[in-house]
Amino acid sequence: MKKVLFLGASGRVGETASRFLLEHYAEAELTLVTRSSVPDMQRFGDSVSRVRHINADIFAAGILSELVKGQDLVVSCVGPSCRVGTAVIDACISEKVPLLDVSGYDPALKYLDSLGRTGDIPSPVVVNSGLLPGLSGSYPLYMISKYRKDSEVTNVEVFYAGRDTWSFNSAMDIVVSLGGFGDNKGFCRIEDGRVKKIGFLKSLVKVKFPEMPETLSGLSMYSEEMMRLINAENIKNATVSGANIGKKAGLSLMWSMLLKRYRSEKGILKGAASLVKAAKKDALTADPFFGIYCRLTMSDGKTATGYLTAGDTYALTGMVMGINALYMLSHGVKPGGYSMHEAIPCNYIIDYFLNNQAVRIRESVNSD
Repeated sequence: MKKVLFLGASGRVGETASRFLLEHYAEAELTLVTRSSVPDMQRFGDSVSRVRHINADIFAAGILSELVKGQDLVVSCVGPSCRVGTAVIDACISEKVPLLDVSGYDPALKYLDSLGRTGDIPSPVVVNSGLLPGLSGSYPLYMISKYRKDSEVTNVEVFYAGRDTWSFNSAMDIVVSLGGFGDNKGFCRIEDGRVKKIGFLKSLVKVKFPEMPETLSGLSMYSEEMMRLINAENIKNATVSGANIGKKAGLSLMWSMLLKRYRSEKGILKGAASLVKAAKKDALTADPFFGIYCRLTMSDGKTATGYLTAGDTYALTGMVMGINALYMLSHGVKPGGYSMHEAIPCNYIIDYFLNNQAVRIRESVNSD
């Protein structure tokens, strides 16, 4: 049996991921860690005998290292990432335990890079393992791998859209991300392998998703995930844009960006509270939605366009985490620090979605 520790197991992501893993990996024994809440054990059905629960404050002195010791895998759904930082990473590295972390936190990835240069990562540590970042890198890589067979990919355009009733932890990370997690590069795109700053008007991108009645507008900004992806695939040009398509949530984030709330703890808390309130109002008139638009330009002039869309973003994030955990337990990942698309084969994830109709994918190829 494989011992799997779930941190933050009572959240919407943790509940979905833990249930998925139990259903798809019969050799897993799960320990669910929550700070004060008690999970509904009945949701595990006949698999409940393979689950135990403990209450613990993972940030109390020495607790985290004690919890991860002896585990075969740690799955972390703890947030917000801007506060958790590298605490879980440090504990897993210290105890030489593999880690799968939903954290979409660029500083954690850069921290892993610094450790990797000194050879101080004795076990696999996979971060950015949700939707954004996460699937936002894996789906473009899936398309690149699929369509570059006949012609070189010269340019990648990606647009992300999301709408849901964001939790306060998620909202905090969304607000912090407006400032690039402390590394604000402003509006930009990647040209010839370098970050090029562009003006506000030039940063505006419009995309029409098949499910959306209206055309969505977003802003082009820096993505550490995409920079790593195109560098690895020897692609020189990329544009990454995104939008929170809840109208009130989008307005809330615009104010947070204009007021630069991401610069202070007080501002982050205020921005997160505003976003949570706005997202709840949006939910009264529109269902949750997640979408990735990806357009590849080839050296022969052809373009390949793809849309990946889904509903409940938290359920999909939990499913992605479950798929990743299943892969790490059944196939293994070499020691090192990774973003999701670097550790888990993109076909492994996308093929699961296609086989189980978990998302909608539409793709086409055109000649310019």
